[in-house]
Amino acid sequence: MATIWFIRYQKSLSPSAIYAEVAVLAAVTTLWLLRRHVKKHRYYERTMAWYEVRKQKVLKRYNHFVDQVGKTSTFLALLLPHLLYFTFAAIIKRLLPWLVTYLATKTPLNAFIQYFHPLYCTFLIIGKSTQHLRTYKVVEADGNDKKTASKTTPSNIKRQQKQKAELEEIRKEVVDILKYWVVYAIIIATVRTGKLLPFVGHMFTVVGENVTKGKRRQGMLSKLRLSSKFVEEISLVFFTWLRFMPSSVTGQEKSSLKGKGNSPIEIIYKKISAFVKSAMSSSASLTNKAAGSHLGSGSMLSWCIGKLDFPLSILVLGRAISQETKQKVITTVTELSDLIPAAITLFVPGCSSYGVIYVSLVAPAFLSIKSCDEINKKSSNVDTMESKVNDASRFLRFWMIHALVTWVLDSFAPILAWVPFSTHVIWLLWAFLQLETTTRRIYGWFESEVEKPLDQTQTMLSVKRVIAALPSSVDSQKETSSNEAQAEKSKKED
Repeated sequence: MATIWFIRYQKSLSPSAIYAEVAVLAAVTTLWLLRRHVKKHRYYERTMAWYEVRKQKVLKRYNHFVDQVGKTSTFLALLLPHLLYFTFAAIIKRLLPWLVTYLATKTPLNAFIQYFHPLYCTFLIIGKSTQHLRTYKVVEADGNDKKTASKTTPSNIKRQQKQKAELEEIRKEVVDILKYWVVYAIIIATVRTGKLLPFVGHMFTVVGENVTKGKRRQGMLSKLRLSSKFVEEISLVFFTWLRFMPSSVTGQEKSSLKGKGNSPIEIIYKKISAFVKSAMSSSASLTNKAAGSHLGSGSMLSWCIGKLDFPLSILVLGRAISQETKQKVITTVTELSDLIPAAITLFVPGCSSYGVIYVSLVAPAFLSIKSCDEINKKSSNVDTMESKVNDASRFLRFWMIHALVTWVLDSFAPILAWVPFSTHVIWLLWAFLQLETTTRRIYGWFESEVEKPLDQTQTMLSVKRVIAALPSSVDSQKETSSNEAQAEKSKKED
């Protein structure tokens, strides 16, 4: 039956359709034969081997050249790869300007480099660290069950060495991606703050290419505005340099730097972290001075915790709350203490947007910097390093949630602009998301949604409930037919 149907179907086709079928079959056959020929003669392996040889030769010559420059000037040797990169980018822009414009404005390459690829790397690192912690806990539990086993046996020593090596690799990956999110957050915070400023905001406002072409007279501020094409091209070059430009410290300059790299992330992070630390400490000191009339020499945080401790202890004694709840309240106050300077903007008209930038970008960047500093303190104790990596993974989870919430808020920004006190609500939302329990709970829900089948996720079930609650055409037809039947029945009875 299938053969007869196939013959009839082929006879029913037009000549052009038959020619198309023959062309497709010929193309598939040609590709198969070509693949077989390439695999037989090992063209791919030979090409890759030739590429690796040439690559090693070029790298060897380049490293030798950098070492020679480093003998004269270490600074010039560190600056050399960055100069070569930007020189190459300028040459490409000069020779092929349409290519740079097309890649920056017509393709998602820019968003992929600066946003989606870091998110993907963050997701992988979180999964890797979580799996490592789970495996370590299982092995540790098995080791505790076997009390007769000695900790100095060769198998235990080998396992601990392997665990330390894996943990060190995870620590480096966590630090690298956290540094990128710090740099990205401060850049975005600077741009958003610049847009809010009265006079400088015109320079940070991006306009299209043909917005000012019809105007003959333009003010000085209008001339300083940047075009969207220029901003996209600069972003593409900058974030490509920031993300994929490796450190080229080799030879003698590596020993002179004592392990410090010259990668773009390291260079910018070093400057930004010092600036953020000084800014946060200055804001905290100003807050303490503002409340210094009744706080004395103590800080505002210690004063608040001291005032909260007595009533919370009374509630614990009266069994109104548990000791765990009291500790959660104190922990929440401690975590939100960095947001006190931004809370002042909620009571100043027109300044709540600055507070939102502070809460959503500056404060998380400062906490990430503190986590990087803490995890960079090397320790020989495996348990201590495990705890530091686990604490740092909290901020990786936060930046994943930050991306999702930012996308939602940007999507509904035109609607939220008309809602009164929407910036105050957004401020409270970001403050709530910064809590460690909130971050881990939301990301845990996200992980469970990813691991479940699509039809069993809470999102799909909610969508099905909404669709089921909506009136359907079948229900309306049944209701109409039942009404007509009742009307006819009543007429017959009459």
